[in-house]
Amino acid sequence: MDMSFDVRKVFQERLASSMGLDKYRYIMEQVSITNVAVDTDFQRTFNGFYVVRRNESWRKSYYEYFESVKNGKPTFKNIITYLYECTGNIEPSFSSKMLATIIPEKPIWDRYVVQNLNMQLTGTTKEEKLKNAIMLYADIEKWYAVFLETEKGKECISEFDQVLPDYKGISKIKKIDSILWSIR
Repeated sequence: MDMSFDVRKVFQERLASSMGLDKYRYIMEQVSITNVAVDTDFQRTFNGFYVVRRNESWRKSYYEYFESVKNGKPTFKNIITYLYECTGNIEPSFSSKMLATIIPEKPIWDRYVVQNLNMQLTGTTKEEKLKNAIMLYADIEKWYAVFLETEKGKECISEFDQVLPDYKGISKIKKIDSILWSIR
């Protein structure tokens, strides 16, 4: 057996794979060059990576809207409001995932991230929840902005880049997100 292999590279690839960074890279490379409304490979990878478990009608609306806004400057408010009007559901997580795919410097609303930040969506009516989701997302953005300037934030980015040099190019927010997601 040929024993000429790079141990560091093996570990890096296993860690990246366990964090889904290979799938993430595919999504980020494909989003601008494919029609996400019809590309089933893109949709399958996105659905798998972001655990999209919604019916076909919901996914059709989601990906058609995604395609229609991906070359613009959508906001979290635009996306979550559209999805609410279209489906009747408050979808902060999937709204943020679409936004962060279009604008990688935007954070993802993930239950583990929200849990780790001790945040919670409240509201008794759907309209209240929608309004509160928009405010809570702004709080998540503020948290990331502040955290990235702290010593711990800088340490996270530095360690990430050292351990996963092939993924240095992903946004700082995604690096922190990957770490927070991993410590659930």
